Amino acid sequence: MADRHPDSTPPQRRFTDSRDGTASVIGRDLRLEGTLHGAADLEIWGSFEGEMTVEGLVCLRPGSRFTGELHTTDLVAEGELRGTVHATGKVDLRATCRLEGNVTAHRVAAADGAHVEGRITVGDPANDVSVYPERRRR
Repeated sequence: MADRHPDSTPPQRRFTDSRDGTASVIGRDLRLEGTLHGAADLEIWGSFEGEMTVEGLVCLRPGSRFTGELHTTDLVAEGELRGTVHATGKVDLRATCRLEGNVTAHRVAAADGAHVEGRITVGDPANDVSVYPERRRR
């Protein structure tokens, strides 16, 4: 077994593992409507309706609801999503996700059990939608 330097970081297994843990939050009791633009990671526990453009990771947490058009770098969807998603990076549709709409992304992964009604377009022809059994929770 190779020696590890004590300051070395553990291997990253999910694309979200490299995030620093700081994100803006829309809480469970918040319902926002309108247009949101920003360059930061965002966690949605409540609901948002409208147009959102985020340069970063957007996490739709279990019980959350998004309705509208979303432009983002990466997306983890565990809640309800109705509308259109455009991601320049990766979209991860977790087992609790309910998607009604269209997704365009560089890479897409969907957990077994995710509900999808719509079209998924993968921008990198070398990648297809990968389906995986969800083994761990957040």
